[in-house]
Amino acid sequence: MVQVGRGPLRVCYVGGDEEVADWIGAGFERVDSEVGLVVEETFEDGIERIAEAQQRIDPQMRSPLADTEDPFDCLVCTDDAAYDPVAFVEAVRANQDALPIVLFAADGDEGLASDAISAGVDDYVTTDGEDPTGTLAEHVVALCTEYRDEMDEKRRGAQAQRLLEANPDMISVVRPGAAITYQNETVTEILGHPVEDLKGTVPYDRIHPDDWRRLREDFYDGVIDTKRSPSAEFRIEDADGDWRWLEARGRNLLDDPLVNGFVVTTRAIDERKRREQDLEGYQRVVENVGDPVYLLDPDERLTWVNQAFLEHSGYDREFVEGTHISRFMREEDLERGRELVADLLADRDRRWGILEFATQTVDDEVRCYEASIAVITDDDDQFQGTVGVLRNVTERE
Repeated sequence: MVQVGRGPLRVCYVGGDEEVADWIGAGFERVDSEVGLVVEETFEDGIERIAEAQQRIDPQMRSPLADTEDPFDCLVCTDDAAYDPVAFVEAVRANQDALPIVLFAADGDEGLASDAISAGVDDYVTTDGEDPTGTLAEHVVALCTEYRDEMDEKRRGAQAQRLLEANPDMISVVRPGAAITYQNETVTEILGHPVEDLKGTVPYDRIHPDDWRRLREDFYDGVIDTKRSPSAEFRIEDADGDWRWLEARGRNLLDDPLVNGFVVTTRAIDERKRREQDLEGYQRVVENVGDPVYLLDPDERLTWVNQAFLEHSGYDREFVEGTHISRFMREEDLERGRELVADLLADRDRRWGILEFATQTVDDEVRCYEASIAVITDDDDQFQGTVGVLRNVTERE
């Protein structure tokens, strides 16, 4: 994409008459905007200079040590130079379709004006009038400003498009009726469906039949209530016929004329779902084993216990979960437990430790338990708490 500068406006005047160049330069000095005027004397030098400047790297990305110039914001040519101005405009337009071009003509030749406009000139200013160079400068500054705004808008649009295409999430725009009007390329990487096969289609035919009705209802609520940003987890069929778990979040931009749709950001959550299902399976097993099992957070509060723990202690779940472990242990046993946890954290090759302690049930019955304790850490090896499995050893004592 053609770049535009960030500093003073830059204008290239192509013409060999030094007096005319000075005259034009004096006109630009009288305008409020700062304008840098570059003069090239010949047709060939002007074409080369413009082509080189307009393909420069974005000024914001350029090294301050690089010997480069900013691109031009406008080109001025005249009809009294040693070249055909119409042929010159055509040569510029062959490579520069957006760069503003102004023809500064000696008279109001309608034939020349018509040919120049056909060739691609943006404005036509004559030397007639009280202040022709002032008029020229005003027209050029207006064109430069409009050109920079347009190029900036195109750049922002191109950047937004690039970000959408490079986004690791799937981005879709869905219009009323659920037809997809935009889909980024990530969908092909994750689900294998070509973008062309999705545009204009209704995605529900690929969604698992047990999920699509709930998903439609959740997102329909977001269409009705523009402030609502619905989210849902669901299964969808990929190009290989496998069911994949996705998580989608929506935002209602139906009233935005540039979007006119419901923007949906979707990511694959297969791994998370597998972990959740594994944990659910483990929890179901643990919930039904005969020995009491508990989880403690780093602050030594019980975050979860199985049914056997409740049966052994006689307490309700509402009372147990959230309670500090000291409610069920003597101080000396609690201190020994802390020492054991510290030892397990110091020796990571040691998976379990054994602690014996006494506790009192809701019926004031004293029991002795042997606890097999393990520490829980996250992916960064940060301590997250402990898990314990209890065995009643009262009779042994």
